[in-house]
Amino acid sequence: MYLERATEDYKNNGTLVTTSKIKTDILEKLAETIYTYTAYPSSAQISDVAEALVSKYPCLKEPGSFSGYYGWQQSIKYKMANYRTKLRGYGVPEVMCNALKHKNPANQKSAKNVKKPRKTEVNYLPPYPAGEDEESQEQERIQLLTEVRKRDNNKLIKEKMAKSFAHRRNEIINLSPNIEDIKTRWPALFEPSQIQDEFHRITMVHLESKFMSKLDEYTPRLLNIFHSKGGTMGLRLQAILLKAPSNHSISMTRDVVIRCLMVYLGESTDQLLKEYDDADEDSVSQDLAVQRIKIYHIKTTTPEGPDDIGIVVEGVKVLTALGNFPRACSMVIGLAYAVNLAYPKEVRYTLEVFQKLLLELDYSKLSPKVNSLKNKLLA
Repeated sequence: MYLERATEDYKNNGTLVTTSKIKTDILEKLAETIYTYTAYPSSAQISDVAEALVSKYPCLKEPGSFSGYYGWQQSIKYKMANYRTKLRGYGVPEVMCNALKHKNPANQKSAKNVKKPRKTEVNYLPPYPAGEDEESQEQERIQLLTEVRKRDNNKLIKEKMAKSFAHRRNEIINLSPNIEDIKTRWPALFEPSQIQDEFHRITMVHLESKFMSKLDEYTPRLLNIFHSKGGTMGLRLQAILLKAPSNHSISMTRDVVIRCLMVYLGESTDQLLKEYDDADEDSVSQDLAVQRIKIYHIKTTTPEGPDDIGIVVEGVKVLTALGNFPRACSMVIGLAYAVNLAYPKEVRYTLEVFQKLLLELDYSKLSPKVNSLKNKLLA
């Protein structure tokens, strides 16, 4: 009501608000609201908030400021820092993990090695459930180790994985264990269904169904883009498109589209997918042991046997028997969120398309290359 009256005064006679008390109240409310989205807003996000505030209430413009809201930007920035300090006093895990006393000596600087959502995670580091603590949730984890050895026990495993989510995220984010340690402590996580559940807990998005539906939606337009491309890249795209059989299945169509997409983005399929035509297990194992993040496809030598398509991370097989390349691609994104992996630079544009265009996570913040693709898809 105060701001509405002040805005009317501004429209009538150009009077600006000068009361410091209302500024304190505005900053407090802004900090509370911003925190529901992110504890660590970027400079661009803070600028957007300040601009929107002054646009809605022009009476808050700053005299002498070129933009009219530069001072608001600085005030919001410092207010968020103070708000995080207050939350640390309440023991909120998402900000407690960045307290100086919780960092190792080499990283004891406020701006160094900040743990924060980087891929728009909604539940990045959730607090323990009411009545639970680290000790009680560790008992849940130990019980899970027993349950995963039992057959037809998926329902109970699902319940215990959901219940121990906060404990698992605390370990993965704060301790940054290697993939082998995570697999040893949380073997139940490394099943396709559990990766999907974990991804949904972190992002509130259904992984595989969303990924495939958006891929299918964009497929006609993508194929048009690929067919219209000329030059050397056009020849490479045509070579992939011509390999697809005329009566190909939807899975084969998705496979071809993803392979073409990687070429179109200037990346190599070999950087994401490693294919093996022989059955020499020793040589395959040795090669996989040096891969950082890779989808592997071991082709069977017997007509009746299925191919093995899975994912290896840090030389460790984490998912197997995924069935096809497109599904494995969706699981790579799921794993990146579930165990807090950084994307390999060699395929960063492909994974950006998977995350931002297909799963619509951080959709408004695109690299120039992916933004160009988006514009063509929506043209």
